[in-house]
Amino acid sequence: CKNTIPGPGSKGTGTVATRNYNGWQNIYLNLDTIAENRGVDTTLELFGRTFAMPVFAAPIGAVGNHYGSMLDEASYTKMMAQGCVDAGIAAFTGDGLKEIFFQVGCDAMAAAGFAIPTVKPWHKDLVFKKMDYAKSMGAGIIAMDIDASGLPFLKQMDPPSGPKSVAELKEFADHAGVP
Repeated sequence: CKNTIPGPGSKGTGTVATRNYNGWQNIYLNLDTIAENRGVDTTLELFGRTFAMPVFAAPIGAVGNHYGSMLDEASYTKMMAQGCVDAGIAAFTGDGLKEIFFQVGCDAMAAAGFAIPTVKPWHKDLVFKKMDYAKSMGAGIIAMDIDASGLPFLKQMDPPSGPKSVAELKEFADHAGVP
């Protein structure tokens, strides 16, 4: 999408997907036929939870901006969270400039029984507020998509948001009180 809307976008030239695809062409699996004849175990234990496989849904906020008006924020997030629970994997829910983006993720988490709310690297007071809300809704895990720190709309906030130091990240983790 070359850093444009609609679509999830991509920083810079928008060649990340192409470079990833080309990189995967250099990875090969070697079949080992000398082994016990039993099923493959794809489960993963992480943060005290067992998942069916190490595949997770990415946090998407501002669904309408990225993908059009076919689904609204709440419908998409609710279906995504429930689908992930049904599949035995985790959904990371999104965040964005509008408060509703984070709230619908927490609502979907509560309705589905599990999801991982994802907070953008806002300024400290807003991060704490969002973490507190997520915990009040039952979040047992909270994520931060710190790679969003380079987004122009974060830097234009007052106070500005963006990159975080190790000390700031530790403060966020301590405040969260959950993984």
